[in-house]
Amino acid sequence: MNAHLRLARAYETDTNPLYAVLHSMGWGSLLNLGYFSPLSLGRLPSGLSYFQECLVTRSLELLRVQEGEHVLDVACGAGRTTRRIAEQGAHVTGIDLYPPHLELAVQNGDHPRVRFLHADATNLPDTDPFEDASFDKVHCLEAAFHFGPEGRRAFLQEAYRILKPGGRLVLVDFAWATGDAAQIHAADPGRVVRDTWAFEEFEPSVRYIRHAVDAGFQPYRVHDWTRPVTWNFMMLGAIGAHLARCAAGRRLLGLALPVLRGMTTAQWLTFSDVVRAHVPVQRASRYIAMVLDKRAGGKNGASPAA
Repeated sequence: MNAHLRLARAYETDTNPLYAVLHSMGWGSLLNLGYFSPLSLGRLPSGLSYFQECLVTRSLELLRVQEGEHVLDVACGAGRTTRRIAEQGAHVTGIDLYPPHLELAVQNGDHPRVRFLHADATNLPDTDPFEDASFDKVHCLEAAFHFGPEGRRAFLQEAYRILKPGGRLVLVDFAWATGDAAQIHAADPGRVVRDTWAFEEFEPSVRYIRHAVDAGFQPYRVHDWTRPVTWNFMMLGAIGAHLARCAAGRRLLGLALPVLRGMTTAQWLTFSDVVRAHVPVQRASRYIAMVLDKRAGGKNGASPAA
């Protein structure tokens, strides 16, 4: 299967049982896991979109957008985050590889400071608008794990190339907790997790930072958001997976999420199996937000802040 098609199908309700449930809980305009703080958990009955917006807010706070800046939003999807950046006064280019996402982004309405383009963040053209030093900021939220090891290195190099001196890349992504990315084979022996979300491995966090430095970036700060993002997300998923194993639990889920009442017992059991397969992967991985700056002086070898 074409890699782009495989990635697209990971986010379709008819081919991904986990996404079907998530979609019923508010996924759609945003495709991130969400940021769950203890004080916000009372918002769960209203769905996941609130928590997804919270994650976007946290990420954009790190970007520190200034009015009039030119920002690249990588893997923009339906363009919700792109427009939020524009609302801060920036001129924003949203790029994505999946044409239906871009079509939806355009359909969601014009904005005078937003444009959407079909482009590969790992291999950008050196023509307008992607010439050297053409952007003040680059934003990539929960997408680079799809790029593969070489793709992530290429993306870091491209981001450095198109950033102006003094520019910033905020890269929020999954990372492997140890230095050996191949350990995912033991954590996901049946490829359930990798096939569900169309990726091959998570970048080891230490290697991720080293590649950023090799590209020329100065890591300003690396935040570990594992607990408020993946740990809490999986806790909620585990509750749903447990309920899905029995008829009474499935009835309760159907009452809470009426759109899922049409799911068969087999579909619910598949959903439960998929969630349970994620547990060892989550335990062996991290969720990090890297703030990477391009210094005016060019290449550097600075180490990240704690």
